[in-house]
Amino acid sequence: MSIALWLAAAITTVCLEPGGSLSPVICKAPASRLDARREVCECPTGRRTEVPICVSGEKPPPETRALNAFRREAAADGSLAGDRFQDRPLCVIPSAPAARRP
Repeated sequence: MSIALWLAAAITTVCLEPGGSLSPVICKAPASRLDARREVCECPTGRRTEVPICVSGEKPPPETRALNAFRREAAADGSLAGDRFQDRPLCVIPSAPAARRP
């Protein structure tokens, strides 16, 4: 069960535009840390897609038209977890370095 919790913490939400590019996601957290509810993330434009957070030292592929086309097809199931482009994982670098998983 601890493995499932670790994997769940390593996934985040992004917004994927119809062309495959990423757009900003808006997340709202509960007002209190004691509130057990999860963050609610919405996409003002694009489709909500789950994507893994890059591990330390790992870099996502550079943004190109080919990546956008690949990402558009790979996200048909609503997730980019486990997908690779040019031998690199489709992951995102976290905004806070402390959030990066080991």
